Amino acid sequence: MNISQASSLLRIKQQNGLTLIELLIALVLVLFLLGGVILIHLSGRATFIDTERLSRIQENVRFASDYVIRDIRNAGFRDETFLKAGHESQIREAYATLLTNDVVDTDGEGETLRIRYAGRGHCTQAFDEFRLVENEYSMDSTTGELVCKGRSIPQESSGSLLIGDEDWDDAVGLVGGLTDIEFQLICPPGVTDCGCDMRNNLDESCIGVRVAMQFEGMRAMDGTGDFDDRSVELTAAFRNVILERVNADVEEF
Repeated sequence: MNISQASSLLRIKQQNGLTLIELLIALVLVLFLLGGVILIHLSGRATFIDTERLSRIQENVRFASDYVIRDIRNAGFRDETFLKAGHESQIREAYATLLTNDVVDTDGEGETLRIRYAGRGHCTQAFDEFRLVENEYSMDSTTGELVCKGRSIPQESSGSLLIGDEDWDDAVGLVGGLTDIEFQLICPPGVTDCGCDMRNNLDESCIGVRVAMQFEGMRAMDGTGDFDDRSVELTAAFRNVILERVNADVEEF
């Protein structure tokens, strides 16, 4: 082997592998591509979470409209044929009550709603027998759920037995994802401040309630990762109270 061939072989050996600079450049490119893949994955995951959250909100609103509002509409319902006189009067005198921090609220707005009616069960009991029912709706701040608890008096009980003295059953969760809830009484036309007492003041008795629910909504667009709250307002008319008012007007006419 002459000197020229040895020099060529040495240059070939020196060209094997990559230089440090080439390795660094390749590493940067790999990290850049990997970052793009991760960003696409996170964006897709955020979109999936938002879609699931929106679907859950829509499902909760449908359930609230179907079950909760339908139950609230029963407020004031009674059938004197099956109820003792004392039970019937308990419904008429307090078919709907608002509370704030467990104290009766007289301002027409509250975070808790209680309703009374005659029916075959309540939100925590089977629909197996006719009874005097009181249901309470509120938000559990720990779980973020709309919860309901109930108590009742059997049909055959003495009319002097007060439902307010009965123990509440354990609350059950109905709608999740809540961040706030508020109930507001609906007064008759021309009345700005109303109670819910058909027995002593039918003309100014409340005829319904608005339910304002706030849900944890979609992801904010400012990139903070926070979620915008979504508000939903539902209305429940106390049909039995309205019918009572109509019948009273017909009798007067």
